[in-house]
Amino acid sequence: MATPVMAARADPAAPAPVRPGRVVSINLCTDQLLLRLADPGQVAGIGPLARDPKLSVEAENAALVPQVSASAETVHALQPDLVLAGRFGATAAAAALERLGVRVERFRPADSVTTIRAGLIRAGQLLGPQAERRAADEIARLDAHAARLEALATALPHRPRALMLRADGSMVGPGGLAHAMLTLGGFSNIMAERFNPDGRARRGGDWRVELEAAIRAAPDVILVETMPGAAPALVHRLPRHPALARLTALGGTAPDIIEVPGNLLVCGLPDALDIAERLLRVATRLAAPPQAATTREEAGS
Repeated sequence: MATPVMAARADPAAPAPVRPGRVVSINLCTDQLLLRLADPGQVAGIGPLARDPKLSVEAENAALVPQVSASAETVHALQPDLVLAGRFGATAAAAALERLGVRVERFRPADSVTTIRAGLIRAGQLLGPQAERRAADEIARLDAHAARLEALATALPHRPRALMLRADGSMVGPGGLAHAMLTLGGFSNIMAERFNPDGRARRGGDWRVELEAAIRAAPDVILVETMPGAAPALVHRLPRHPALARLTALGGTAPDIIEVPGNLLVCGLPDALDIAERLLRVATRLAAPPQAATTREEAGS
């Protein structure tokens, strides 16, 4: 596992940083960091998407704080001491707020346990001493969870091969949070081992290739990202793709098709490791020697 990111040692002669009393977030992922770490009454506003359980693991808490649109005028009217933003999205609003003299702190998308940890450390430092303590507690749980999963994944006889399909039909390739959780969950990603990205369109860590070609690479399992409760869209049509339907018709010789809740992979929070936990149970079953798997099945019957 990557070496933990350590917070810089404070200079005892330096004045303590001022705790911001009013904090606004204009990014879905910083919304959730803020909700998780902030003191009561410290949140002056977050975006509307944070209330959507299809996208946010903090939807219930988000309903209890003010909602704000990501426009410079609306945010500035709230007189925030600090605005949290992402590197992408609402960039014009963030730049306008800076020109108005508002402190804006941008966060990069998390793509690994290391960057999840770094985001927690930085958010805690920005929000104040109590938030730092909450962040430290989150990091302790994150590190313990990651270490346990990595040890179990390393002990597998072999890593089963997985193909992971995004809700929009793209396929998860190397890089990005979904790939990191796939690896931590004991799988190897067939998009890394069988496909060369040269000449193929890329979007973040996702690759677009023909589904039929990916299936011919013979994955042991196909993971399909789901968004329960979402409006009818590609996410609902994907499981009915003809290539997947033909696989289902093969019965016992077909790879498993398993749904993965997409809201846990939208942002880099410790909750993302719950995906790796679920995947590791599947990987453990698939990697077991046939005799051991049969014995377990007989014992459970």
